[in-house]
Amino acid sequence: MNKSTSIYLDLVRLLAAGTVFAVHANYDRFTGGLPIFWRLSSLGNDAVMVFFVLSGFVIAYVSHQKEKTVKEYFASRFARLYSVAAPALLLTVVLDFIGSRINYAIYDGWWFQADHPVWRLLANFFFVNELWFSSIRPFSNGPFWSLGYEFWYYALFAAAYYLKGPRQYFLVAAIGLLVGPKILMLFPIWLLGVWVYWRTLKSPASLSSGLLMFFGSAAAYLVFRQGGFPQSLLDWTLGQLGSKFVDDDLAWSKEFLSSYIIGALVAVHLIGAATVAPRLSLLLERFETPIRYLAGYTFAIYLLHYPLLQFFAALATPIAGQSLRAAIVLCGTVLGVWAVGTVTERRKGDLRRWLLAVYETAARKLAPANKG
Repeated sequence: MNKSTSIYLDLVRLLAAGTVFAVHANYDRFTGGLPIFWRLSSLGNDAVMVFFVLSGFVIAYVSHQKEKTVKEYFASRFARLYSVAAPALLLTVVLDFIGSRINYAIYDGWWFQADHPVWRLLANFFFVNELWFSSIRPFSNGPFWSLGYEFWYYALFAAAYYLKGPRQYFLVAAIGLLVGPKILMLFPIWLLGVWVYWRTLKSPASLSSGLLMFFGSAAAYLVFRQGGFPQSLLDWTLGQLGSKFVDDDLAWSKEFLSSYIIGALVAVHLIGAATVAPRLSLLLERFETPIRYLAGYTFAIYLLHYPLLQFFAALATPIAGQSLRAAIVLCGTVLGVWAVGTVTERRKGDLRRWLLAVYETAARKLAPANKG
């Protein structure tokens, strides 16, 4: 992957994380609504689909270029996930406990679920929170749901890519049976990212085709959104499958039809970007440092912002002025993400090395028994 394309992908990742943050920060109970964010208020699902395609692309890249064994692959995946996911769960528990005692009204709704707390923590810690038709929210941290999808996409990819023969087919089928239709429903979107990587590697687009895909996909997305097609597709789904099944059982997958279209547009855009980005190298490299720095916090932004918004909204309740209250909520959340993210992102490499060391130690201890 050339440097310019890498910078552009980081920029896209940052914009997607920023969109998710803006969607939630615009909620009335947090800030009273922010005019600067209101146009983004319906784009949360779209941003997650961007993450899915990018995730598939990155996994295809690292498995092809860097992580040659399943051991290295899973060490990197676990290090990446748990370096932020575990602190995010812990922070959610602490913030929700304190915040709900400061002002429970901010937490009094479907967005805060705290019954069976131990089970909620364990289900999300082990990424079994979205299996089949269950959806186990970790207290106030709604965005955590996507990790219950993405972890299993990692596992499905590993089984298909690193294994051969009957074991490959058996494990892919077993994982698919374990996770159920809801998670599998969005798997094609993640796989689009894998396809984009191999497509750009083996058959890069020409400049004219790249420009058309780069700008045409963006234009098509605007038409798709401005034309109200996502809502129309959701309405059709509700009519065909029933609101109870769609809202309660499919849950985060209920917008699967529009998600397929958005995923396809993102894939086309990234194919075009692989051709266009090198032509923008001077511009992209000029802003490389801030883009790389901020993009390093995208996972922290995604997993930490919601419980922080809840907490600071509860903390700022006594303040009369809406503008000042909103400023406290936003600034507190941004500073919280930065403070925690600075620590967690730096631990990713250490955690990966520790996991590999644990694996090697276990392998050495088991070797004599295997030989015997």
